Amino acid sequence: MGKTPPRPEKALTRKQISRREREQRMRQRLILGTGAVLLLVIAILGWGLYVQYVLQPRRPVATVRGSEIPLADYQRLVRYRRWDYRSYLQQLQAQRAQLAAAEEDQAFLLQYIDQQVQQLQGELMNLPITVLDEMIDDRLIRQESSRRDITVTADEVQQLLEEQFGYDRDPEPPTPTSALPEVEPSDPVTATATPEPTPTPTVAPMTEDEFVERSTAWFDVVREATGFTEADLRYQLEGSLYRTKLSEAVRAEAPTIAEQVHARHILVATEEEAKTVNMRLAAGEDFAALAAELSQDTSNKDDGGDLGWFPRGQMVAAFDEAAFTLHPGEMSIVETEFGFHVIRVDEREAERPLEGSALERVQAQAWEDWLEQQRGSDQVVRQWSSTMVPNDLPTPRPDR
Repeated sequence: MGKTPPRPEKALTRKQISRREREQRMRQRLILGTGAVLLLVIAILGWGLYVQYVLQPRRPVATVRGSEIPLADYQRLVRYRRWDYRSYLQQLQAQRAQLAAAEEDQAFLLQYIDQQVQQLQGELMNLPITVLDEMIDDRLIRQESSRRDITVTADEVQQLLEEQFGYDRDPEPPTPTSALPEVEPSDPVTATATPEPTPTPTVAPMTEDEFVERSTAWFDVVREATGFTEADLRYQLEGSLYRTKLSEAVRAEAPTIAEQVHARHILVATEEEAKTVNMRLAAGEDFAALAAELSQDTSNKDDGGDLGWFPRGQMVAAFDEAAFTLHPGEMSIVETEFGFHVIRVDEREAERPLEGSALERVQAQAWEDWLEQQRGSDQVVRQWSSTMVPNDLPTPRPDR
């Protein structure tokens, strides 16, 4: 038998056709709407990832004369410094535990370590602001170095990096030393047999391969713990070299001549004692002898109370003001936080070369003044907030 031919479809009515078209349009709208929602979700997720991994890390914590300090750089440095501080704290705590377990009395060393731990813990709390200040200083120093044509080479950075790990690329050959005492030329030397000198062991210098191995291992540990890289450390070392070179340049510009006085003093506890000293001096007694007898300043009483030459600003304010109002041969009594001083100015010069510690203080002050002036510029804009302080990175799994 042959197959039954298909039955002709029943013609659709106008109403059915209209309903089918509506259903098709609804399906199309649903598909389009779903696609639009998916695209919107993808766009939102993509924007969130872009903000988190691109815009947010580029967000500045500060802007220094138009140069932005990115948040990502700040957070890596904070994490590294935090890790470094904690590592040192662990070392101190381990040393303390060993000392506490020792049989000998280690009270002084224990107290010293406790002070160190307390200081480090305080610095650790202030670390986010400290790092921000350091990064601002670094930008200021680099900008001024560029203006002055001060440069730092890659080899200088490399040498400083090597020093951090104790590697010397040009070590001096070790010189064997005898464990026996040296014989003076006047000592009698006889023909009796004496043992051959035994050279003391010398520590072999680190080789280049050892340096590479140690530094690579260290960078791996630090990068995994903090995200801080070798490039980051090299940038920090470069910055320290710029700081040293610019500091030397600014210090060299400090004045080397200043108004100075040559003065002596006798320090006593009360005003009555100071007046008594003054009367004895007025009666003709020797200043140096009275200083040796009565002064509580043990650093110079045996030198007749001689303070040497000094410029303005070196002594405490009240002492400084009194000394620079006196002429040679004049005396004055002044009170400071240390007690009562009987001051006598022996010499005074309007322009005298600065020497020794006085010159060093003037140079150091010139550097600090330069930094403070730059930090206070209205072109240093801080955009930092506490929300920018990074959390620690997740602790790596042991099986990694």
